[in-house]
Amino acid sequence: MKFLKTHTGAMVVLAVVIVLSALLGSHRSLVQARAAVEAQFAPIAGDLQDCVDITANLLTVAGRYLDQGELTDLTASREALAGSTGISDAYAAYQRLLGDAETVFLKLEDASLTERDADYVQGFRTDLASEQDTISRDGYNAAAEDFNTRVLGGFPAGILGTLTFVQPAEIFQ
Repeated sequence: MKFLKTHTGAMVVLAVVIVLSALLGSHRSLVQARAAVEAQFAPIAGDLQDCVDITANLLTVAGRYLDQGELTDLTASREALAGSTGISDAYAAYQRLLGDAETVFLKLEDASLTERDADYVQGFRTDLASEQDTISRDGYNAAAEDFNTRVLGGFPAGILGTLTFVQPAEIFQ
């Protein structure tokens, strides 16, 4: 305790407070900047939910013509996308959903659909393609890459981010 009452002790405490303040302030600022970038993912999240809804309708129509066993992959990929917890996890589930939906579309081409159901299926395919196009044009990935390279890759944020365990923004790919 005597040490803290000395001039040297006061200088050590001051230095520790300054270093901790710089680290905590940097961490807070970098986490807020990453959160602002990741908030730009919201439109993609809405589009992904639209894909889940479209494929629910596809499953309803396909259930009239295909066995349940032929629809299990699409059902599982819908559930995986709906339950995805992170951006990269959502991307993997989304890619799986697109592949499984295409498989169902191909199977339905061989089925004897009513004219009305054929129109529905074509509409579902068009809607999924539209959502895919919208997602591919979204600026989220550019913003995330910009944050990762310009902010976390720059000086001094790169060093401070590493010291305070700030993670890069997730890319949707």
